[in-house]
Formats: sequence, structure tokens, C-alpha cells
Amino acid sequence: MNQRYIDYANYNIWANNRLINNLLEQDDELLNKELVGSFPTIRATVSHIWFAETGWLFRLQGEGWKTSSVTNFTGTNKELFKEWQATSERFKKFVEKVDLKKEIQFEHKGENFSIPSREIVQTVFNHGSYHRGQVVMMMRQLGVSKISQTDYIEWAREKERGNI
Repeated sequence: MNQRYIDYANYNIWANNRLINNLLEQDDELLNKELVGSFPTIRATVSHIWFAETGWLFRLQGEGWKTSSVTNFTGTNKELFKEWQATSERFKKFVEKVDLKKEIQFEHKGENFSIPSREIVQTVFNHGSYHRGQVVMMMRQLGVSKISQTDYIEWAREKERGNI
């Protein structure tokens, strides 16, 4: 059962890296240009994706919601991307070794929850896909036309071709 989640973790890393490579080709000021969206800038959106991966990874590991490494981050965009990549790799390693049937109990805003790890993992990866799509739309609004394909089916095709 874990293999489909491991595959999704690999896809998540692949898609993140493709988007990051496109973002690294842009000027830093473009990534900080304000737009109307869920978050005001591309950098803020990327930070949010990293924030969610970080928080959920710590929670899945039984360490609570630890996100200060993200909320206190002041590095460059390149450093931000590197930290996000490292978190995605740690998330994958977690998925490879954990029992995804295990229930995770936590409190949020005064309510108690018990959710299987696999559902949290799936949600984290879906969340990343959702916000990567927003980043792509923001890039297009800013005039960037060279943007790599990051859809799951494209990853599956590349995997089938032996390219990843």
C-alpha cells in the first residue's frame, strides 16, 4: 500500500523541482511582485507550501506543529527553494518507512482529531499541487511563458519512459 504514496512523494519532489528550476530563471523582484491571489507573491505562495509540508511532517512524526524554521526564514529565494526541497525529501523518507494506517491524534483550534497518516500525506501532496498551480498562474500573469509541465500524468509518462 505504501508504494502509491511513495510514488506520490516522488512525484511531489519531481514537480517541485521542475517549478523551482523555472523560478530560479526569474529575477528575485519578479518572485516578490504582488498579485491578487491566495497569497500576495510567488515567494509567499512557495513559503506556504513549505510551511504546510514542514508542519504536517513534524505532526506526523509526533512532534507537534513546528514551523518556526519557515515562519522565521529570511534567506534568499534560492535558499528558500533549497530548504523546501530538503523538506520534501524528508517527507518522502518518512512515507517510505512509516505505517500509513497509523492514526494521528492532534488538537486544532480546540477540537481533537484522529486521522490516518495516509490521509494526511495525500492531503499534503494535493495541497502542494494546488498551490504549484497557483504559482504557474502567477508566473503567467507576470509574463513568464517558459513553464515546465508538472502534472502527475506527465510524471507518470516520464517514469514509464525511464526518464526519471
